[in-house]
Amino acid sequence: MKLLENPVFLTSTALLLGLWSYFLVPMEEERLNRDYSQVILAKDSTILRVFLNQEEQWCLPPQLHEIPKNLEIAVSNYEDRYFRFHPGFNPLSLFRAFYLNIKHNRVVSGGSTITMQLARMIMDNPRTLRYKIREFFLALKLEYNYDKDEILRDYLTHAPYGGNVQGYLAASHRYFGKEPSQLTWSEAATLAVLPNAPGIIFPSHNPLTLERKRNALLKTLNDRRIITDETYGLSLLEKVPTEIIPFPLYSPHLTDIIHRKNQLSIVRTSIDIHIQSETNFFVKQHAAQLAQMGIRNASSLVVNNHTGEVVSYVGSQNYFDLDNNGKVDGIQSFRSSGSILKPFLYALAIDDGLILPKTLVKDIPSYFSSFSPSNASEKFKGIVTASEALVHSLNVPAVRILNAYGVDKFYRALKAAGISSLFREPDDYGLPLILGGAEVSPWDMAKLFRGMANGGVFSEIGFGVENYQDDFKPQIVSRGATRLVLEELQELIRPGLEFYWKKYSTQRQIAWKTGTSYGHKDAWAVGVTPDWTIVVWIGNFDGESNKNLSGMRSAGPLMFS
Repeated sequence: MKLLENPVFLTSTALLLGLWSYFLVPMEEERLNRDYSQVILAKDSTILRVFLNQEEQWCLPPQLHEIPKNLEIAVSNYEDRYFRFHPGFNPLSLFRAFYLNIKHNRVVSGGSTITMQLARMIMDNPRTLRYKIREFFLALKLEYNYDKDEILRDYLTHAPYGGNVQGYLAASHRYFGKEPSQLTWSEAATLAVLPNAPGIIFPSHNPLTLERKRNALLKTLNDRRIITDETYGLSLLEKVPTEIIPFPLYSPHLTDIIHRKNQLSIVRTSIDIHIQSETNFFVKQHAAQLAQMGIRNASSLVVNNHTGEVVSYVGSQNYFDLDNNGKVDGIQSFRSSGSILKPFLYALAIDDGLILPKTLVKDIPSYFSSFSPSNASEKFKGIVTASEALVHSLNVPAVRILNAYGVDKFYRALKAAGISSLFREPDDYGLPLILGGAEVSPWDMAKLFRGMANGGVFSEIGFGVENYQDDFKPQIVSRGATRLVLEELQELIRPGLEFYWKKYSTQRQIAWKTGTSYGHKDAWAVGVTPDWTIVVWIGNFDGESNKNLSGMRSAGPLMFS
């Protein structure tokens, strides 16, 4: 009983219980701000794009990569050699720091462990004695609640690396243009010394200071026999970064859509980075040629027919071409369809018993109330087969077939196939519907022609972010009808050198259709194989017409590229 009345004992017990309670209290207010940049990845995990976080910083989520061993070794040897062994603080380091600071009458050493530095990041307070004590106790609490790997990961993920670069993941890409797993010993040493004074040794400001600090760490690693003499010598020859490398930007229009709709830190898409890169190149190259003729914009979409996954998405010729509306997403824009809806009508008409490929149809002057269609050539062929009418994209036979089939039936079939832009009633479109009287998007055209390639079964397409496949996939057109139509579309004359495609035994069979809108405002080319659907649109986003615009001459060559 006397012991319980002893004030020293009671005070000591209260302090111990208070400290123990502090360790046990959940760390609600003592956590890092896990505000990460959104990273959008291709199918093979290649970065498509990275967005700044809410604090306007580059801070990549830690799930992207494991910490490379050479970086872990470099950081621990530079910041905290006994990180794996101490309980959150190193008494020898603290004593050494205290001695050096007294000796020099200024702060020359902090004595902070990695855990204490993490505590400082969490608290984000002035570096006063009071807060230093709080950091000390928070470091103990961190060690009590987390293992060493978690502490190291949090430290490296949120450490300052100069400017608005936060964490080793962002620093690896911004300073070296590579993933952390590819870092050399020299690069790992550079990233190890940067958080110590990011403002002073920011790569583009003080490269000589940064190189001096890096070399000192490399010497330490060599002296401690962690790296060989050969590695040490080669590492000294490597240049330190002197500029900031931008993150990749492969499909800006698609990633804009994802960023608006999805707030996950990491988003994986179906984009094939190789096909995307090729498409980017060909669209930009082709657009540069068309620009000489006053045609300023181009878009392209590539879809895997088996999965419905978009593997390449190019919304414009150049996202940063602000003078020519480069940020407009042509894939989602509604444009006049021209004649590219004709194959779908012909397939429907075959199923309805109206025509077969060899059925003779009339290409003669025709009148439907006040509407009198004409061909692009302004000539008439008289009596032709349905196949010839489709291959040569004759307007009069298409209108006559639509009149026999029914505008309302065709309208409902388009809706069922996934065409989302038909906002008027069928009678408001009338027979011109088949000649470009309605606006459609390249996205919807990819759905339509992919359905044709899949034997008349139509469903959604998507880019791998969500489960976009429909449970119900309507069989709108029969397999036989789509096969007949697509076989006829393989007979189109190819533009340029593609005219000789049949001479090559390995030539891939392509069913394709071009279209040009009234007034030469839109040029289309759609190509279909059993595996792929490719949609190309060419024109001017502002709607300006151009006599040089033609589906065959403007869009066809890009589609074949």
